[in-house]
Amino acid sequence: MNASQQNAQGATLMVVALCLALSVGVQGALLASPLLTMHVFDGVLQSGNYDTLLALALGFIFVIMLGGVLRYMRALLVATATESAGQRLQQGALCAAVRGALTGDRTHGLAALGDAAEVRRLLGGAVASDVLDLLTVPAALAFLFMLHPLYGWTGLVGCALLAVLGALADRTTRQQVASANGAYARSQAALTGRLRSRDMVEGLGMLPDILRRWQPEAHAALELSDAAQRRARAIQGIAHFVGLLLQIAMVTVGAWLVARQDASPGSLLASMMLAGMASAPVSRVVSTWRDWAFGAAAWRRLSGFIAQTTPPPLPPREPEAAAGLVVRGLTLSIPDGGRLLVRDLSFVLAPGEVLGLRGPNGVGKSTLLRALLGLVPADCGATRLDGADPRGEGPRIGYLPQGTQLLHGSVLDNIRRFSEADSAAAVDAARRVGAHDAIGRLPQGYDTQAGHQAGLSGGQRQWVGLARAFFGSPGLIVLDEPEAGLDQSAITQLRGAVQRAVGEGSTVLLVTHDPGEWDGVVTRWLDLEGAGAWRLSPAKSDEKNPKDANA
Repeated sequence: MNASQQNAQGATLMVVALCLALSVGVQGALLASPLLTMHVFDGVLQSGNYDTLLALALGFIFVIMLGGVLRYMRALLVATATESAGQRLQQGALCAAVRGALTGDRTHGLAALGDAAEVRRLLGGAVASDVLDLLTVPAALAFLFMLHPLYGWTGLVGCALLAVLGALADRTTRQQVASANGAYARSQAALTGRLRSRDMVEGLGMLPDILRRWQPEAHAALELSDAAQRRARAIQGIAHFVGLLLQIAMVTVGAWLVARQDASPGSLLASMMLAGMASAPVSRVVSTWRDWAFGAAAWRRLSGFIAQTTPPPLPPREPEAAAGLVVRGLTLSIPDGGRLLVRDLSFVLAPGEVLGLRGPNGVGKSTLLRALLGLVPADCGATRLDGADPRGEGPRIGYLPQGTQLLHGSVLDNIRRFSEADSAAAVDAARRVGAHDAIGRLPQGYDTQAGHQAGLSGGQRQWVGLARAFFGSPGLIVLDEPEAGLDQSAITQLRGAVQRAVGEGSTVLLVTHDPGEWDGVVTRWLDLEGAGAWRLSPAKSDEKNPKDANA
């Protein structure tokens, strides 16, 4: 656990302790009310001492005001704590959704954001206050036993019945809630998958039929949810009836005790107030059980998704490792089909070297690049950049994926990776790859929006993606088919940018379907031959003793 996590944990414990302390003060003020009432009824009314009545009234007012102030302070503290916890939860869900999207799982990421919103809604309500108010239950029961054991046992039985109803609500609705949430998620995922290709759906007139098939699935999910709500409402009605029975039982017991002269008339009023204080928090928890059930289910799903998408911790840096990119015993296969891409791949790519990847379509060149960057888990083996895991070296890496994607924001923001770096560095990166003039012809130049729906052509997105890859003079530059969408003049400029980066000490990995374009730039070639076979050889054909590795 690092220092920031320890500080956060310490702050959380302090907030919890303060909330508990304030809750004790609030409950103490509330419990003073029935005791003062009993004293007034049993003492002042019989003695006729109005001075005592005035003193008790002033004390009663002071206690009520003190309880109100303490409750207000607790509400502020709880609101601040729950908002902070909600923001951390939302941030964790967002990070998990992004990590899931990187693996191609967008559906569960969207569901995780919805679950985070559900939990935040639960935390933003009266849940925290209701939990803290449960402290009233043992205190009120203790005072009831002090007044008379029969008062205490009556209150204890009533609270126990309410607690049993709460457990019954959980037991009888948990499976229905989980089934409803699962059915809803499946129906939404099915609809999203079917509507992903908008042009095809609209162009072929498939939308009515898709909606017709989706509606029964959505209706079934809503039916399950309604069934859980109906059962929860029925249990809430029973809980309300039990609360009324508790009041009637307390009056009956009190009247019997007063008639037998085993308790004072004032204790009858005090016991009724204490019984209400003891049962009210339990009743509130039972009445809001649907929110608890949905929130708890969302929390379980969200926690599982975050744990599933959380990457393993980064290994420590290897101080004695060679400079550049070091790959040791890397074996990579496609998880779904199990097809082997490379077996026991090992090489060292020193600063100033350019490694080109060649091979037929579908052999796994792009997947291998992603694995070398740590974006795809390998079966075994290790990759190090200057002795460090590439997953923690993002700012030192320039990456142009196949099919360049730009994020919502300006061209300038995309090039400088949404950092606060000087715009001159982004312009310099664009000049390096020959993109500056093309960007200058955009409607707002570097301020032009570049998101998914910004309308930039494939060539324009490629220019911006190349500038982003070269931004900040990264130590490792990874290019997946960088010449795609570029004319011959642009490819020549790109070659010059790669050669300049190599001259400055960068290591370059690139995938190409036209090796001839990179003659004189690539220093070694890695040929993927299928079924895990690969061949590493110098770029020049007249060099002797090529480094062959594997068969």
